[in-house]
Amino acid sequence: MEKEIIIIGGGIGGLTLARALQLKRIDFQLYEQAKSFEALGYGLQISPNVVRVFQQLGLDKELEAISHRCYGFQLKSFDSDREIASWQLNQTIPYYQCRRADLHQLLYDSIEDKSRIHFCQRLTDYHQEEESLYFSLENDPQKYSAKALIGADGVRSHLRKSLFPNYEAKYSGYFAFRAILPFSEKYRPLWGKATVWMGKNHHVVAYPNENKQIGKCWLNLVLVVREKNWQEEGWAITADKQEIWQRFGNKSPLLDEILQDLGKTEETCYKWGLFTHQPLPYWSKGKVTLLGDAAHPMLPFQAQGAGMAIEDAYVLANCLSLETKIETALFKYQQLRQERATKVQQTSRKNADIFHATGISAIARDIALGLAVTVNSNLINLKTAWIYDYDVTNLGYISKKT
Repeated sequence: MEKEIIIIGGGIGGLTLARALQLKRIDFQLYEQAKSFEALGYGLQISPNVVRVFQQLGLDKELEAISHRCYGFQLKSFDSDREIASWQLNQTIPYYQCRRADLHQLLYDSIEDKSRIHFCQRLTDYHQEEESLYFSLENDPQKYSAKALIGADGVRSHLRKSLFPNYEAKYSGYFAFRAILPFSEKYRPLWGKATVWMGKNHHVVAYPNENKQIGKCWLNLVLVVREKNWQEEGWAITADKQEIWQRFGNKSPLLDEILQDLGKTEETCYKWGLFTHQPLPYWSKGKVTLLGDAAHPMLPFQAQGAGMAIEDAYVLANCLSLETKIETALFKYQQLRQERATKVQQTSRKNADIFHATGISAIARDIALGLAVTVNSNLINLKTAWIYDYDVTNLGYISKKT
């Protein structure tokens, strides 16, 4: 059998890579350890830098159909519900918000040959020798050869562990609840934007999700708490809705109403500890490389985790199509992506302190934000322009960098 690109992991990054390779007519096989794709239905923010990739993948119309469009942001006081700042995005490329499950399904549906996607298959071992690369799967005695091995296997990446056996994440001091509930007309003030309540040791992000294909809307919530102790790195631990109310209730009238409604729904809520990950010294070694959370796990405070994985996938597919030697393609992919992904990773960590500032720091933050939008609301857009204006689909850029 002819050697193919092997993708380990069928999350957002792995499926985006599969779609991009398909368009380049590069053969691949994708191995996912789960029994099926059952992505949780919580929200993602798809900023313009990511939408550009979907345009090139031929999936922009499909993305629009499963998304709610965000036109701006609103920052409020967690304690008083006072508006701290609000501003409109100045992008011509849309900024979307959608459910992870819907985006996952969109990418899966875009793969023409589903026989290239294999479930219940977990990578157990691999080794490189001279020009050859072999890998093994759980409960399968056979060794398979590969053209390249791509670790898109998430925050607990087996491939990353094999490259960096002593690598360990550190608890950040924060944990978060995730919740979603049907959108109600009384939440209309939150439509068309992302709203953030900021306060001492707490912050909440709320934004609508919409799937026009099935005619449904939801409200997505991420509720973050500063907490000294946490045991497990995971994001699917069932949460007690009463605990959510105890930590976040009796503050904002609108948020109170949302939390009361949440308590009446049958939707399961989850909580997960947020861990910091030090930037890796490299991603690629020989014919093996990492992508997305496997390469650069990041805190959610810049809403770019999925976005960076999607950018990675697009650039990697282009490098594989432009270079004849696999090792060169993977090294150039690393050159093109590592600096940007690391900067986003570090910015996400810094934002945690901004969102949870207390005392004088919080007062200074609120005054600075208020002045910025009063003097020129575009000043805040300029602060994130390096993220949202970035265009990995510019092949002239890729050629120039390589």
